[in-house]
Amino acid sequence: MRAFSIENGRVTGTRQLGRALVKNKIVHAITASNHWASTENSSNNAWNVNFGSGNFNNNNKYNSNVVRAVAALPLEYAEGWFEAFDDCCRRKRMSTQCILYRLWWDMDLLNLARSVYDRTYNPTTSICFITTLPKLREVFAANFRDRIVQHWLCLRLEPLFEQRFESQNDVSYNCRKGFGVQACVERVAQNAIKVSENYTKDAYYYKGDLKGFFMSIDCTILLDKLLIFIKENWSFWGDPAHSYYARDLDAVLWLAEVIIRHRPQDDCIRQGNTKLWDELPHNKSLFYAPYMTGEPIGNLTSQLFANFYMSFFDEFALAEAEKLGAEYVRFVDDFVFVCKSERDCIYLHIVCEQWLKDNLNVILHPDKIYIQHVTKGVPVVGSWVKPGRLYLSNRTVGHFYDCMRQLEWACAMSDKQEILRQICRTNSLLGFLRHHATYGIRSFLFRKKFKVFWRYCWIKGHLEVIKPCKKRLSCI
Repeated sequence: MRAFSIENGRVTGTRQLGRALVKNKIVHAITASNHWASTENSSNNAWNVNFGSGNFNNNNKYNSNVVRAVAALPLEYAEGWFEAFDDCCRRKRMSTQCILYRLWWDMDLLNLARSVYDRTYNPTTSICFITTLPKLREVFAANFRDRIVQHWLCLRLEPLFEQRFESQNDVSYNCRKGFGVQACVERVAQNAIKVSENYTKDAYYYKGDLKGFFMSIDCTILLDKLLIFIKENWSFWGDPAHSYYARDLDAVLWLAEVIIRHRPQDDCIRQGNTKLWDELPHNKSLFYAPYMTGEPIGNLTSQLFANFYMSFFDEFALAEAEKLGAEYVRFVDDFVFVCKSERDCIYLHIVCEQWLKDNLNVILHPDKIYIQHVTKGVPVVGSWVKPGRLYLSNRTVGHFYDCMRQLEWACAMSDKQEILRQICRTNSLLGFLRHHATYGIRSFLFRKKFKVFWRYCWIKGHLEVIKPCKKRLSCI
């Protein structure tokens, strides 16, 4: 049996062994038994409180017990880190890394906070892997401790970004509450109705997409714009004398720079099928990106920084759209204009391509330029927007089929953990599908194509949500 230990919130040894220890509360016993806190009584002795038994006594301070290091932080600063910890654990409480860190968070969290305030914090080793659906994509999963730090930073920056997005008529979608995939699709449909006056007049779509967006973000430009933005808008948090958020300005500026300059590709562990990197284009991988270029997909900060980065293009696009009586909306690096004429679309393509290259150092994908009459529809983040109706793209239908096939396989193998994982994965896609005319597709797959999954699952509503059969799963 391989050795098992907890170090910086990461498991060394087999994952199965780690889960077994957590399940049987053995790890908790390990972390609680041999620790003590102390204050000096004399040169040789110390008063101590044993965390395992609660006993208070006098003991030799040179013994072999482990001391829980405690960082001295004002209460209001500590509360900010507790808030970040809770935010990081939300919806991740059953993940292995979260469970293991929660077993010893009281020994580490304030030390982690102190490292930020002391400017000694450095991001640690990440896990890197490649996802295959809906297409090949390189993902970096940060250490759980680093995720807490990212949540702490984002809790302070996200309200500032939201204020900026709202001032731009909320044309930025993704990673914002109420501004997800479906909201973006509906906004494009509303824009088409508005410009074409309910399809009674001519109107045209112009859709653009950036090439290798996350891997081509110029971090020098991002950092310069972000630091200036934070300083100019930090008054949002009020008087530092009354708001501990407001007192964090220096730490936020320093931490933002540390995270943007960090190169996770230089300190990571590759997992999964490593041969997939041979199939991944170089412009889609950070391992081939020049210094200070690219943001890692998978980090919470990367998503927020990318939205902020493109908000400067939003300013330009909105101004140009207003001149032409057009409408504009953006989802990450995909953007859609609805214009009154084809000539306006061509003009916008030319000026947007030049502006993006000159100001953000990114380029439009030459094979993903779409100019078409509104009656022909437009592909938008997995959907086709057509007059009065929304359709699924073929790729989204294929993705749903793959999810169901994986769920069917998990049920055939009677793998409880995999069944639950695939149910969550499929339900996330069903939440998108049920807003489209997809009842026929869902009915065909559920009732005719796949049969075994009924052994451990049932369907709630009008084929909208997959639920596990708890009694049957408990017998596995």
